[in-house]
Formats: sequence, C-alpha cells, structure tokens
Amino acid sequence: MKDIVTSTGNPRIIEARKLAQKKHRLRQNRFAAAGLQILGMAIEGIASTRMAGRIRPIDVFFCEDLFTTDTAPRILAGLIAAGATAIHVSQRVLETLSDRELSQGLVATFTVDSLLHSLEELPTRTGEGPQLFIVLDRPQYPGNVGTLIRTADAVGAGAVILIEPAVDAFAPRSVRSSMGSIFAIPTLRTDDIIAVENWGRGAEIRWIGADASEGNIVWESEAMTGSIGLILGNEGEGLQPDLLQMIDCTVRLPQRGSAESLNVSIAGGILMYEWMRVNRPDIY
Repeated sequence: MKDIVTSTGNPRIIEARKLAQKKHRLRQNRFAAAGLQILGMAIEGIASTRMAGRIRPIDVFFCEDLFTTDTAPRILAGLIAAGATAIHVSQRVLETLSDRELSQGLVATFTVDSLLHSLEELPTRTGEGPQLFIVLDRPQYPGNVGTLIRTADAVGAGAVILIEPAVDAFAPRSVRSSMGSIFAIPTLRTDDIIAVENWGRGAEIRWIGADASEGNIVWESEAMTGSIGLILGNEGEGLQPDLLQMIDCTVRLPQRGSAESLNVSIAGGILMYEWMRVNRPDIY
C-alpha cells in the first residue's frame, strides 16, 4: 500500500477506466462505484442479512490527499476487510476513474453476477405483511433506473426486476443515481415474462400496471392494497402487450396541465409512496 500509482497507463487503471462501457463491464464481470455515500452503503450491505455474501469488492483505488474526514479511511478499511485489493493512486490518476467531486478519494470495483438475483431467490416473506416488488419494462435510461432503485429501497420494496432488453443497472449514471441503493435491494434481469408472472402468482402478488391514461386514479382505487408487483412501462412505448396481459388492473396519476406524461422515475416514486401510505400507516 506504500507504492503510489502515478501513471494513467498502468494496466489496472486502464482496465478500471474501461468499466464506463457496458461491453467491458460484461467482459470483466464488474462495475465501478465512487463516493463516500455510495461506498458507505456498500459497507452497510456487506454487513446486512439481506445482501450477505453478494457484495464482493475487487479493487479499491484511493488517494489520501482527497480524504477530508475519517469516513474515507473507515470505508477503505471496510472494503479491504471484505476482500478488496487496495491500490494507492495519485490524485490525477483517481480523477481519470471518477469525477473528483464525486469520488471523495475512493473508487471501488465490485463483481456484477453476485449482485444479480434469480426469481427463486427473491424475498417474498409471505405471511409477514404486504410486499412491494417493482418491475421495469425495457427501461432505456440509466438515470431513471438508478432513481427507481433508490426509491424502491426507500419504501422497503422487496426487489427490482428489469425486463429485457434493459439498460444496465450497473452503468455509472445508474449507480450514481441509486446513491448506493444498488447495494441494498435485490435486482434481477430477465426476458421470461411468463416466469415472472408465475413467480408472482405463487407468491400471492397482484400485478398492477401504471398507465398514463388507462385505469382508475390510484388514490381512488384499492389497487395498492396488499402485496403487489408494480409494473412501470418503457419511457417511450409504455407497457408491452405481454405484460398488459398479465396485469390484474391499471392505475394512473391525474394530470391537469398540458404535459403528456410524467417521467417514469417521478411517476414510479409517487406510486411507490402511495403503496407505502396505504399499507404502512404505522410509519406516519
């Protein structure tokens, strides 16, 4: 840990910089995350029951010149304890791995496949109160995916399911938008809609579709009562026919202005909090 990497041509630095591209994330089976809040969430996830064994750090690049509090050294030590290889780098090198204002002296890489769940692994907790699961139909924008993962985590959802073809939830912008919730809530990717439907029926989940123009206004219906799978459509095309066939009902949000529709992360956030209002009055 005493030697400092000062060259951006160092092989480990080159490989880490490539993680900005999906093809290299797939090839290396890892993604990068930076910043104290995001990496702090990774440390919390490592210690949690829900994500135990799934958060596997590979490398942690650090620059002590950028440490301003004792938080960064604590997170660095936690990542090393979890198996990460510590690589001491110069400020210039770290800035090539992440925006300086976002890195706060730390950038780490983690395996991808260990964080992805299967349907059978999802925590349905049948009999322990209503559950919420989020299904994203072919999402296109990483910022939306990250924001929805963060909101799903905030309301205590059981998982986020991405229907293929979907943008990579481990893209840099998605990881940043999740603010670390990518380490807190199970995610999975699938193109098998029938398997998703059957899993939901077996877990006693009702499928609720969000539509900008169809269905009842959400707070004028009882659709959000109990365990549900909330299905949010593609940003441009809405819900695909195969998903429309499996839903039990659709809900919508009222609109009075001239906007055609809400951003999916905004609409999804409102609907998630409406579910929490209906099913978790104890938190108010």
